Amino acid sequence: MNDHKKHARLSASGSHRWLACPGSILLEESYPEDVVSEFAEYGTAGHQLAQICLEKERPATLFEGQIFNKSENFPEGFTVDTEMADAVQTYLDYCNSLGEGETLIEKRVDFSGYVKEGFGTADYIKMETNTLGHLTINVVDLKMGKGVKVDAKWNSQGMLYALGCLDQLSYNIQDKVNIVIVQPRIDHISEWEISVLNLLAWAEDTATPRAKQAWDGEPIFNPGESQCRFCKAKPTCKALAEHSLQTAMDTFTDIPTEEDLKEVNTLTHEEIGALLPRVNTLVNWAKSLEAYAFNELNKGEKVPGYKLVMGRNGNRKWTSEADIEEKLTRMGLQKEEIYSPAKILTPAQMCKIIKKKNLSVVQIETFWNSPEGKPTIAVESDSREEIWPSNISGFTDIET
Repeated sequence: MNDHKKHARLSASGSHRWLACPGSILLEESYPEDVVSEFAEYGTAGHQLAQICLEKERPATLFEGQIFNKSENFPEGFTVDTEMADAVQTYLDYCNSLGEGETLIEKRVDFSGYVKEGFGTADYIKMETNTLGHLTINVVDLKMGKGVKVDAKWNSQGMLYALGCLDQLSYNIQDKVNIVIVQPRIDHISEWEISVLNLLAWAEDTATPRAKQAWDGEPIFNPGESQCRFCKAKPTCKALAEHSLQTAMDTFTDIPTEEDLKEVNTLTHEEIGALLPRVNTLVNWAKSLEAYAFNELNKGEKVPGYKLVMGRNGNRKWTSEADIEEKLTRMGLQKEEIYSPAKILTPAQMCKIIKKKNLSVVQIETFWNSPEGKPTIAVESDSREEIWPSNISGFTDIET
């Protein structure tokens, strides 16, 4: 599993970004490595479980209760529960359903013949040859995430791995590649077939020239929702800023108008449906811009016109539902006045009932607390007092 810790400059997993926007590689190099998220570490644990199951030919349920992927950020690792075992078993079943042939499990694949210094770790590759002597390279990728659905069609990660395999094989242009994405936690399996001839054409026309542009640091930018979603340079990329602002303008200037004044000023459901996907890039960019400004202020840098303040406290919560129920009962409230229907009322709701009964709210104030607010970014004219990085060292996120 050591290959997971090595990263190519032009990786297969990040190829959807540098193929679409070669200039992103140049911008990202000025940013530090991302802190590995819990979701990514969970995914690695799932891959480790899948690897040992495939290599030892064991079902995933056999490892329930065992711990995988203890790391620096997550020293306790991840315990295999029923959800993880079931997800991995779906992937195992697909891999095991393929025919006989050479198999690669979590192996480094070198595709540097097409992308300079290009390599990556493929989850599972099965190279089958049928009775007619035709080769099919099955590239199967396990995705443990539930957020973004990934499809196999034109999946550049799988295509690059297939190109790496071709460099090690004797093949005919009639042979085929089968790209497969198994995303079991959202019940999604996607398959897509491409001929070796078309794969090589894609490498020549797209992969190799775009890789050269990215490697040479040519400032060729092509903002878009998919390639920008996880780009580290997203907050400070001028191309994305221009694209997002233009999208905001086009969103409304392109809306068709009608003679009737009501129709002119009111969006129809059809127009709303057409607009929603167009504003995703704008919304994501705006959030990343605010988060970047927050981080800069948190480091002591100046962002003209803005400051850090302490956000408002969260909603009041009972410290103990059993204690407050006992207290309210002693105050004369009936159970149907305390619960609605089976859930205890919130402090705010309960205060209204107590006031209607001409009772004192002071009697229950010690039974709740309010989560402390988090640091947030605000305009300099905001009345709240400015706070400094030394005062918020215990906080790691921004209030939104």
